Formats: sequence, C-alpha cells, structure tokens
Amino acid sequence: MYAMSILFEPFELGRLHIKNRYAVCPLGTLHGPDGGVDEAQKAYIVERARGGFGIVYPSAHTVTLKYEQPMFSGNFLCTESHQAALKDLADEVHKYGAVFAVQLTPGYGRVNAGMPFEYQGLPVTTHVSASENSVFYYPDYKCKALTIDEIQELVADMGKAAVMAKAAGVDIIEIHAYGGYLIDQFMSEIWNHRTDEYGGSFENRMRFFFECYNAVREAVGPDYPLTVKFTPEHGIPGGRTFEGEGLKIARLLDEMDIEYIHLDDGCYERWNKAIPGAYDEAGGCLKIARRLREAGIKKPFMVQDKMVDPKMAEEAIESGLAIIVGLGKQSIADPHYPEKLEHGDIVDINFCTTCCECLNGADGCAANPCYTHELEYGELKKTSNPRRILIIGGGPGGMYTAKVAAMAGHKVELWEKNTVLGGNINAAGGPDFKIDMRRFNENLQKQVYKAGVTVRLMKEADCASVAAYDPDVVIVAAGAKPFTPPIPGADRANVVNAVDVLTGSCGTGDNVVVIGGGEVGFEAALYLMRQGKNVIVLEMQDNILTGSMAMNQRKSLLDMLERHKLSYKTGVSVSEINDDYVKAVDANGEKSFPCDTVVMATGFKSDSALADSLKAEGLNVYTIGDYNSPRKVVNATCEGYAVIRNLG
Repeated sequence: MYAMSILFEPFELGRLHIKNRYAVCPLGTLHGPDGGVDEAQKAYIVERARGGFGIVYPSAHTVTLKYEQPMFSGNFLCTESHQAALKDLADEVHKYGAVFAVQLTPGYGRVNAGMPFEYQGLPVTTHVSASENSVFYYPDYKCKALTIDEIQELVADMGKAAVMAKAAGVDIIEIHAYGGYLIDQFMSEIWNHRTDEYGGSFENRMRFFFECYNAVREAVGPDYPLTVKFTPEHGIPGGRTFEGEGLKIARLLDEMDIEYIHLDDGCYERWNKAIPGAYDEAGGCLKIARRLREAGIKKPFMVQDKMVDPKMAEEAIESGLAIIVGLGKQSIADPHYPEKLEHGDIVDINFCTTCCECLNGADGCAANPCYTHELEYGELKKTSNPRRILIIGGGPGGMYTAKVAAMAGHKVELWEKNTVLGGNINAAGGPDFKIDMRRFNENLQKQVYKAGVTVRLMKEADCASVAAYDPDVVIVAAGAKPFTPPIPGADRANVVNAVDVLTGSCGTGDNVVVIGGGEVGFEAALYLMRQGKNVIVLEMQDNILTGSMAMNQRKSLLDMLERHKLSYKTGVSVSEINDDYVKAVDANGEKSFPCDTVVMATGFKSDSALADSLKAEGLNVYTIGDYNSPRKVVNATCEGYAVIRNLG
C-alpha cells in the first residue's frame, strides 16, 4: 500500500543516503551504569534499526560527568569506554541500512532529575545552570550558576565528544539546544539572568550555543552533517514566544551550516507539548513548521508529535513542511512500524495507546511488552509443546495474550461474556478525543482473529463450562467491575456508571453530576461537555487526578480541562443522591447540586471468585490484569505476555 509512497523513497541528506523518511526520536531509554551504551540499550536501538527506520537516535549524550550522575540521566560520551560502546552500537545499526544520529549536550542543568541531597545512600548531584534557577524537580533548591571557566570547559568538552562520536561511526551529530535543557537555559531570558558576556542581550545569551556549535564543527570538519534541535515556543509565562525570540533564533539557524532543524515544542513545565499525551492533538510540530515556512524559514525540518497517521506524515513531506518524521512512543510500541507500513501490513502494527506509561516507570509498554526487554526476551518463538489454552475475558489483557499465544503455536480459545471484544478499553477509547486508545483497540481485535484465535462472544465462564472445554491452561483476564460506594440513593434510576457513559451504552440528561475526580471521571465529564451538557465533577479528596499518571499525561489532561472550562469541586463528600439533586458536604457545610443524571466514576473492584473456584477444581490457572487488582492496560498486556513466554 505505502511501498510507492514518498515516505519510502530514498533521499540524499548532504553526503548521507537515507532509505526513508522515518526516524526514531531520541528517548531516554536504558543506559549502562557508567552512562555508556550497554547491551540492553544496544538491543533496544538495534531492534528499531532492524524494523526499518531510516534514522535512529539513542538518548542524548552528555559530554561531561562533572555535574550529573549516570543513574539520573541518559547517556554520556566522555571516556574511551563510552566511545567503544557507542561504536559497537553504530556498527550494528549500520548493518540494517539505518543512519545513526546522536545528540550531544553539555547537560540538563535545572531539569537534571538527580537529587540535590543524599537520599537512601544515593549521591548528591550538582545542579548547575546559566543562573541560580530553581531545580525543576526540587523547587526549594537552587542551581549553581556556572562560572566562565566552567562554561568554556563545557564548550571544550562538546568538541572532544564530537571527535569521539565521529570516530565511533556516528553519521549525524545534533546539538541538543531545546526544551529548557542547559543550552536553552542560556538562550532564554526566563532562566538566564547573567550580567557578563553570557547574559543580558540576545547576542550574549546565544553565545554559549554558538560556542558549542563551533566547537563541534571545528572538531568534525566542514563536510560532516550537523543538525540542531530547537524549541521556538516554550508556552509558559516569561518563556520564549514564537513571535519574539523564537522566530529570531530560527532565522539564525536558517543561515547556519546544518542539514535540518529538529523542531520541538514546550519545555518541562509544558512537557506534554514536547511529548504529547493522550489528550493532545497529533502533529503539534507541523503547526510550528507551517508558521516558520510562512515567515520565510527555508531550512529542512524534522517534525514529531504523534505522527502515527501515514497520511499526515505523507502530506508533511509532500508539502515541504518536513524532510523527516520522528516517531517516539510509536517506535516503542512497534519497532517495526516502518517495515509493516511499507509492506501494507497495517493490521499487524501495534499502535501506541499514548498512555505514556513508558515515561512513568512501567516495566514494558501496553502495546509492546518487550520494550526494554529486547535483550532478554528476543523473538517470540514457536512452542515445541502446544497447549490447549482457554482465555476468559476479551479486554486488552485477554486479547493480547490470546494473540501472542496463537502466534506461539498454541490452540487458543477466547471467551467474552459481552457482545463485543475490548472490555474497559471500549470506554477508554470511547470519547472522540481518545483516538489513540481506540485505534489500538481496533487493531488488536483484528490481530486476534488474524492470529487464528477462536473467539466466542456472549460466552459466560463457570466451573462447569470450563471443565467441559477441558483446557491445559486457563488464563483469567476477566477484568474488574465498577465500584459503587454505599451512598444513599446510589441505586436510583438516574444513577449510571462512567463506563456505560463512555461506551455510549446509556444516555444522560442535560445537567450531570460526576462523582469522582480521577481520569475516568474527567474523561466522562469532557465527553458529556462536548455533547453540550452542563457538567460538574465532585471529588472527595483535596486534589484531582491523584492516581499514578505520567507527568506529561497529567499536564495533557489538565490542559484539556482548562480549555473546556470544566467545573469541579474538591474536598466534597457526597452524602445523598436524589432524583433531581445530589447532596454533598465540604468544609463550608452542606450543599445541593441540581442534576438530571449522576455518573459514578468511583473506581473498580476485583473479584477472584472465578479463578479460586477453577483452581479448586485442579485446573492450571493464571490470572492477569485488572482481575488481580484494578490497574492499567500496560499491566494486563505485560502480564499476559509473561505467562505465554514462561509456558515455553
């Protein structure tokens, strides 16, 4: 389907030949204990090269160990050991015809994740910046302002690292000057309050960037491909604006000897612009690219931001808005995305859910449990001992496990008590603004059937029916049920559950009270608001969205709440539900909230009765996902994958 697309036409970039327009975005994924590339990271990167990406970036490489600890940052490039490991990686990437690009950075500065104090035996980190800025993760602590001697030392380190990168076989070096990291801290008035030659005027604030660039250029020579990653707009009060210095910097870059500008958006305070969450629109960088083109900027751009839709990517290349399309989270979800797309195997693509759990410490990915485990897991192999496997529950965990089990050569049957597959992700992907989860759900269902799984809908499982099927293995993935707290009136006809609202299984009146200020509650509230309903959310705790969410995902949802001006109250305990109002109590006393419908979004509750009864019958039973405890899609798919792998 896409083999003839411009996305897969080889092109020349300076002296480089690049086989297609897709790049793996630089992501802070894995690294060795000394900050160098270790075997696990190498396996992760090489898998993406093997999957057909034209350009592959590892995480940014810091050029000094003086201010940052490897355990708190990405990669480092400042020792012979680092260089040797990087060369091993470059050699492997080149075997698959991919171009290898590496970002060099003098450091993270105020956004270094390291702790400025000793904690549980971990070492103190030295936070430095252009000025005495607050440490992002620890606002009560201040960065040390770099001295001129220290600045010049960092500049020299950029040159030394460039020599090592070139010697290691790196094809493109990118200057890491974006998103509120150290170079950007020097460039920006909001973080640079210096009064010497590195601060004050625009020219002075740009000095550190140009010195870093010049050091790298001198180190690698005039013909070596260099690029710059740059943020035209921070999106925070006092930060860089597009109309102000954003366009001014872009005009300087347009005149420089670089191959392309790698565009970005936002900063750590607006991290969902740099790494969009589920509630952000796709193609945010395209809007910036278009504005730059309209302002006369001619340099080629690399763009990113949920560019999963091939039509969007194709149009970006054909229109001249971009020369390269970067995929970050989608390259995690499916390292073989380009290869599958080029061959038209759309059904086989594991689409990113944009849950952002890969940024939240998850041990795996909702769409790809092998993420960060490429070295130890390897390819899924056909079993030499096929089993008769029954999977109970057709939610994400059940579907993913069924697909993988069938691919491994087992005989698999999947029972779902409802009329459709999907379970609770039918609700998670129900609203029009949750397209990523919906796309994941739809493709996963297609993959289940393609893998040869026997699917039985409207099939309830109990001891008798399971025993009659006589499986070798039973995997219970029956999910969790919505929990309704014992509020007087909660059984009234005007009370519905958020899951039913989000799947369209029930309607509501025009005036709605949502009880519960977590993700599900606010998604239901936004879904109803976008239908023109009057909605208010009541949350018992003092804060909303208190569950475990990735930083950018929380910011993404908060942005959407703000855009829609959604009303909510915290510290409110609902005491009674009536036909036309909800009675609640807060610190100021009792209050009534008029409504036609009450939507319960008060969490989920697991029930182990089925698995317990099956185990009592002597069956070989495994349980996964929400059936064990209410959690997330990533837990369900990763647990299911582990069960199948461990069956052998």
